[in-house]
Amino acid sequence: MSLDDKVTTACHRIEEMWYETEGKCYVSFSGGKDSTVLLALIKLCEEVLTIPVGGIPAVFSNTGIELGVTADFVRWCKENWYANVQMIRPAHSFDWAVKHYGKPMLSKLRSHYLHQYRCGTRTDSLMGVLIEGVSGTGKTTWKGRLAERDYHMLHDEFTIVPSEMCCNVLKKKPFEAYEKANGMKGAIIGLRTSEGGVREAKAKHRMVHGGKLCTAVTKRGIAKYPIIDWSDTDLEEFIKAYNVPLSDAYTKYGFNRTGCMACPYGKQLPNDLKYLHDHEPNRYKASMYWLKDVYIAQNVVLPFDEAYERERERESGAHVTNQ
Repeated sequence: MSLDDKVTTACHRIEEMWYETEGKCYVSFSGGKDSTVLLALIKLCEEVLTIPVGGIPAVFSNTGIELGVTADFVRWCKENWYANVQMIRPAHSFDWAVKHYGKPMLSKLRSHYLHQYRCGTRTDSLMGVLIEGVSGTGKTTWKGRLAERDYHMLHDEFTIVPSEMCCNVLKKKPFEAYEKANGMKGAIIGLRTSEGGVREAKAKHRMVHGGKLCTAVTKRGIAKYPIIDWSDTDLEEFIKAYNVPLSDAYTKYGFNRTGCMACPYGKQLPNDLKYLHDHEPNRYKASMYWLKDVYIAQNVVLPFDEAYERERERESGAHVTNQ
């Protein structure tokens, strides 16, 4: 489809969501490109009066570990561009989450399996997932498999407890509480299959089982993905054509994606840490306070930080010995 066709389809999906939920829906707004494009599409719907102006709130969970410019951009949107922005906060901090559950490492799925391993689950099935990427039932789960360079994380002397629960504490639970408090029946989410991974796999699963590409129905309600079939090129062309505002994280810092600062799941983690170091040094220091041991365990190379590099090289030698 052309971009114009994709814009029309995305707007129809938003309008469909509005009527399916009788107006009890919201946008999950992160301040990133995808969710900002959703707000621009909603504004297009408002202009032609297919949904009421301000009828769909954009909800931002201020986790406390966002980039400073992300929080600034969300406030700017509320004051200048999209008035119905609502800010919520989690009940607990990131510091609380890592102390109670563990730290994010490698990826959400690998953190999940490593947490089970570190907490005493040493079944053949789990080891099959971590080493071979195959579960005890023979199901391929290669996204949970460790690379050989990460086998030191299975050593008994490895002290970090991995966990994916920070996402639940800081994002999932606050949104669930918001939905319950406001009687929401669904959420509009800027998810795209072109990002690959779990997003693409879940979309394929829906389609195979007779569902819609752009819609998922869960216990929490309806999840609508208006731009799920947009490519990166579609996104950039729309931003340019419709003059969509963006956070300084993209336009000044150089980030390709935004989210929780210095998250170890990021594919561009060394670059993200460099941008954080250069532009928001206090947040860089906070990231090192919480997650330096994780970065070292993942052998993240940061040539701009000499003290970190000395420690990483020392610890990397110890990892090789343990293997």
